[in-house]
Amino acid sequence: MAVVQALRRSPGALVRTPVLVVPALVLLAFQLPQLLLQSSRPLLASVLSLGASLLSLVVAPFFQGGMIGMADEALEGRSSLGTFVATGKAHYVQILIAYLLLLVVNMILGMIFFFVGFGALLVGIAELGALPVVVLGGVAAIVALVYLVFLFFLQFYGQAIVLEGETAIDGLKRSYRVVRSNLLATIGYMLVAVVGGSLVGLFVGSLSMLATPEAAELGLPVLSTGGLIAAGAVATVISSVVSAFLLVYSVSFYQLVTQ
Repeated sequence: MAVVQALRRSPGALVRTPVLVVPALVLLAFQLPQLLLQSSRPLLASVLSLGASLLSLVVAPFFQGGMIGMADEALEGRSSLGTFVATGKAHYVQILIAYLLLLVVNMILGMIFFFVGFGALLVGIAELGALPVVVLGGVAAIVALVYLVFLFFLQFYGQAIVLEGETAIDGLKRSYRVVRSNLLATIGYMLVAVVGGSLVGLFVGSLSMLATPEAAELGLPVLSTGGLIAAGAVATVISSVVSAFLLVYSVSFYQLVTQ
């Protein structure tokens, strides 16, 4: 089964090419200052968070393409940061176009979900009865389901662009065809990725809570500046390793179901 085979191949690739962690580490390190400033300067942390989000919009396609190229090489032998740079540059434009197209659709679905939820709140405040609230809740549930299905079928556009040389639009189409042809295997892949990522995310989120102003109110230990830096560094390293592993896992799975 492709899910099991991909899991077996991925750790070896990461061990052979530990520099796979470096791009993920750099990307996540941008979030470290805002994490450290959450408790002492929340306004500055919010500004930095906005700046990091805007920066990630520009650099994320480069990192995505570069890491997919590295993972592809690492699964067969070894890779290097040179491959990361070359692949990231070669496929940047197409991945950026696909990334922006997905972002637009996400924004549209998000706005629909928001206004439906806001409408349900107004209906509840106006006490117009249970039926309108149920109808609006059903619409919100349908929008959320459409969003999840949308992400599920188009999640491999980056792999299609980098590994098969597709354009942005063709990469999205290719992802849909691959998932449709390997529906059960993709569901298994997603379950492994979501469960593994969620467990690590829960741990990292718990560490991040130590840096929030509400830490003392929740009965959590209040860390010194050194403690905050240590907690942030641990959270960043763990997140980087897991991100790199999941990326390799996704490339390995894509290779296996398209060979």
